[in-house]
Amino acid sequence: MPASEAHDYLWDAAGQPEAEIVRLEQLLAHYRQTAPPRPLPALERAPWWVVLYWSRACRVAAAVAAAAVLLLIAPWTIRRVAYPHGSCDALCLAGMPRINGRSISNSAEIATGGLVETDSSSQAEIRIGLVGRVTVLPNSRMRMVEMRPGRYRMALERGKISARTLAPPFTFVVDTPGPTAYDVGCAFTLETDERGSGLLRVTSGWVQLELDDRQILIPAGAVSPLRPGGNLGTPYFEDAPEAFRVALASLDFGPQDAAKRAAALADLLAAARSRDVFSFQEMLRTASGEERRRLVDRGTALLPPPPGVTRAGLLRGDEAMMDAWRSQLGLGEPKRWWLDWRDILP
Repeated sequence: MPASEAHDYLWDAAGQPEAEIVRLEQLLAHYRQTAPPRPLPALERAPWWVVLYWSRACRVAAAVAAAAVLLLIAPWTIRRVAYPHGSCDALCLAGMPRINGRSISNSAEIATGGLVETDSSSQAEIRIGLVGRVTVLPNSRMRMVEMRPGRYRMALERGKISARTLAPPFTFVVDTPGPTAYDVGCAFTLETDERGSGLLRVTSGWVQLELDDRQILIPAGAVSPLRPGGNLGTPYFEDAPEAFRVALASLDFGPQDAAKRAAALADLLAAARSRDVFSFQEMLRTASGEERRRLVDRGTALLPPPPGVTRAGLLRGDEAMMDAWRSQLGLGEPKRWWLDWRDILP
């Protein structure tokens, strides 16, 4: 039998069926549908409000209304959550830190003027909305100086903190007995004693240190030593050779004997890498005379400046030329804080 006839029989019982099909029909005959199919109920017209509810126009209007409400409420809600006003949360991370003189084992609210203290076995974390988190490490004392949207200021009187922030530049500020640290969207640690001796270490982004009329921008991977009396040391990259770091400390904080300075400068120039020209550029802000010439000559040999930057311009401190030369270091743009959003994650 042609296959087409068997196929016709399967669809509309036309033609001669195959024996196997007949056998299957006989086996399943008990389950054959004999009653006529039930008629479908008549369709009822839905009420007008149901029709309107499911109409495309209604759905579009509802979406527009929801978007309008969101646009009106979201900025206010986000601002309150992201930028708290007047107070924030303090959490116990270890031991029994003290908030305003009272020990806490879980969490507490801390407001402007509040004091956080830790002993040798305790740690606390200050959570400032989406702006940042500050871990107050053991043997530290920190005061909340100002807390309002756009400005969160703390004073580290002694000890060490670790901060992670995600905020526009200069939103988060930490005072010390010496300089003031301005966050430029980053992660960093800062330690100091009551006299102002300590260290700033930047692990992501940038931090600006300010003292009187001096400002230093410190990138990720660099540190800046602090000394009593608010004396700022020249920042340097942590992976700099030991001979470079020793010579730099001698120039910053050692005796100002001319012969010793000349010897320390010679050691520093000999140990420097192209990456260490970053420190040279900071030293040029205050160097003069022969020291300035030696720094420029060695620096341009290690890191050739781009076209248009001249030795004479660098010697006289031309800011545009200094910026162009600094761009050769590939440190990026300090103000692009939003690229470091991972810093705020736990």
